[in-house]
Amino acid sequence: MAMDELLNEHEQGERVRSWLQKNAGSLIGGVAVGIAIISGWQWWGNRQHGQQMHDAEQYEALVSEANNDVGKLSAGLGKLKADSMYGALARMQLAKAQVDAGKPQDALATLRAIQAGDSGLADVINVRIGRLLVETGKPADAVTLLGKATSSGALEVVGDAQAKLGKPQDAQATYKRALTTLEVGSPERTIVELKLADVGGAP
Repeated sequence: MAMDELLNEHEQGERVRSWLQKNAGSLIGGVAVGIAIISGWQWWGNRQHGQQMHDAEQYEALVSEANNDVGKLSAGLGKLKADSMYGALARMQLAKAQVDAGKPQDALATLRAIQAGDSGLADVINVRIGRLLVETGKPADAVTLLGKATSSGALEVVGDAQAKLGKPQDAQATYKRALTTLEVGSPERTIVELKLADVGGAP
């Protein structure tokens, strides 16, 4: 190796050592910050998982102990955060109990008050609201609520509402749209086929 190449390597080494000496504090600080971020993220993930497990246990205990009793379910809602998934599920369970107890208006109020952060859960809640609207004599409101929905459950409710409104042809078209989203032979498809037949249509 030539002398000038050796000197060049030596100079580069000296520059690296000099840079490390000057920036050692920053490097150590950066590593510490990185470790802190990773540790904090892991702590947050574990905390979130722990909270979800706790909420799941609280939900299961509430549903089991209440045994579909409206009063007990209402009293136990405070144990679950209103804006959590399990808080929403508990309120859906309360709405079901209210329907079973012959209190559909109370059930509507309960469902409408749910804070559903998940879009899929929100869709399920809207379908239940729509179904109750049809059952309580407000089919037009159900169509307004679910008119742009595309899920099989929502389409079925819209078809029910249109049938109640005396619009069998609209109901036929909506039920047929619902059938395109359902598997052949599934119980849900059989129900929609029966409803389609009731309004004069054929699958």
